[in-house]
Amino acid sequence: MSEIDFSLGLDGLEVLLQDKARELVSVLDTGDVAAGLNIISDLQQVKHRAFYNEVGYLTRGLHEAIKSFSSDVAIKNDPNEEAIQGMADASERLAYVIEVTEKTSHETMDRVDKSLALVDKMDEQSERFKDLLSLVGQLEAEFEGLRGVYDRTCQLKEESEKTVADMRSELTEILVAQSYQDITGQLIRRVITLVTQVESSLVQLMDMAAKVERISGLDAGPSLDKSDGKKNKKDPIEAEGPQIGGKDNPNVACNQDDVDDLLSSLGF
Repeated sequence: MSEIDFSLGLDGLEVLLQDKARELVSVLDTGDVAAGLNIISDLQQVKHRAFYNEVGYLTRGLHEAIKSFSSDVAIKNDPNEEAIQGMADASERLAYVIEVTEKTSHETMDRVDKSLALVDKMDEQSERFKDLLSLVGQLEAEFEGLRGVYDRTCQLKEESEKTVADMRSELTEILVAQSYQDITGQLIRRVITLVTQVESSLVQLMDMAAKVERISGLDAGPSLDKSDGKKNKKDPIEAEGPQIGGKDNPNVACNQDDVDDLLSSLGF
């Protein structure tokens, strides 16, 4: 019986299943039940290994995407930029960026609130300015040199009121935009948390699957004599298992470097 290549992708798996199906029909036609059972066992093994490999590649791809995204994280003129670069864990870097973004958003909203308070004060001052306009009108009637001052002052007051109204509108728009940004930041935080949780769950699944395979004895194991000089490609499940120095459990990935080590030890 030919050796099975467990590194096949989904397309290769379909071809292999078709070949095995034809082989199964052939041996059953000859009445070789034992060979047929072996083929069925091979098919079961191929199914589990193919699923294992696909989950492994998916986990590696997700892990690299998180690392790549976090490596591009940089906040210009941030006094803690060196601290960010020193964060090895991608989730920590992303969480820090979200924290800084939220802090900046809140500071902006606080400053806009203070600016709106100043605009309200300008409105109050404009109301008191009406009394001065009335006085200017009286003086204009008494002094020829003040003629036209009242009209120009009224025009200036109207322009000033329009400017204040426009300023209030713009500040309100900024406040609304920052509120949406704050909500967006919360959503991004949830998405990042979800993605990192998915990554962690996939890594744990890979580790558990490797242990189950080793315990059940489905892997062939490195039983070949090393003196024969053959260097066969090591199957992911034949790995000795992740030697990761977790705090409470040496087999639990606790940061991005541990995830790298675990995936590499499993052949991905």
